[in-house]
Amino acid sequence: MAYREDEAIKREVMKEDHRLSGPMRAGWESGDFWVVYAERNNFALDSIYWQKIDQQFFATMTCPIEDVSEERINLLELKRKNEMEKYVDLKVEQIKTSVLAWDPDDHTIELQTLYETQVD
Repeated sequence: MAYREDEAIKREVMKEDHRLSGPMRAGWESGDFWVVYAERNNFALDSIYWQKIDQQFFATMTCPIEDVSEERINLLELKRKNEMEKYVDLKVEQIKTSVLAWDPDDHTIELQTLYETQVD
């Protein structure tokens, strides 16, 4: 990217103070890139958190990645562990009784209507 920016600056289609490669490199090197990526792509949060973000803010893992969450939980005081377990139990019970609701957008409704007319 820096090379392309250099070329654009030479051709005078970009100004020096419009470079993005420096801040992007800094975000990559600091690990901040992963925090922003996980925030914007919540489908990947769990994987990104344990592989990248956890180690940025906490100690390096001493176990295989699939066991890291257990290792981190073991760092909690017993009182906090019990509170967490109660919360997890509450959420599990809520899931059992909740109704999955989905509000389709106009495009989806249009496609569904089109499909239903073709099937009939």
